Amino acid sequence: MNDIVLRLHKVTKTYGGNGNIPLVEIFKGLDFKVKRNEVVGLFSPSGSGKTTFLQIAGLLDSKCSGDIYINGSKVNPKNDFQTSMIRRKNIGFVFQFHHLIQEFSALENIILPLLFDGTSKKIAVKKGQHLLEKVGLGKRMDNRPAELSGGEQQRVAICRAIINEPALLLADEPTGNLDQSTTSKVMTFLIELIKEHSISAIIASHNPIISQIVDKNAKIESGKIVYN
Repeated sequence: MNDIVLRLHKVTKTYGGNGNIPLVEIFKGLDFKVKRNEVVGLFSPSGSGKTTFLQIAGLLDSKCSGDIYINGSKVNPKNDFQTSMIRRKNIGFVFQFHHLIQEFSALENIILPLLFDGTSKKIAVKKGQHLLEKVGLGKRMDNRPAELSGGEQQRVAICRAIINEPALLLADEPTGNLDQSTTSKVMTFLIELIKEHSISAIIASHNPIISQIVDKNAKIESGKIVYN
């Protein structure tokens, strides 16, 4: 088994350069890797390119140059079908906003990825119930998002991202809308689930709490990844 879950090699990303729009180089020859079971915290100010970096790592941005490897296999960003399949099988996402389906219950929201993958509803429900119990929402699984607090909704979003047990989890400001007390609780659940399921992760944040619980801290500086 390959020990490197994600590797970016000489990745360059630019914006503009057409007409009166000046060329802006976001990344220039960027190299980065995440080992199996490793959790990396990415801490940089707004506008430094954290979200763009996660979009590239998550195969959501094909307009960049360089090489991307997932579990040792090179990705062809121009092949939409290949990247879609690799992303679905290997990558989970947690965003600042939970993006839950309002008409669905907490349980229904988190089992959707399993159902899309062809898992039977019985197995999906059992796995979903187990995850919600793990994050303290066993009695809230039939509630819809509007009936849950912000922290509870984000815990549901985390369960949804992890239920397929991806090799890599990408979290973009996962506690950005939460108060400090709720942030601590949500991050505890997130790290516990990541470790329990042997998932590698990149967590982009401004929150100093997160920097204390990850394996490695990094930042984006002059278009490169620099480790703290």
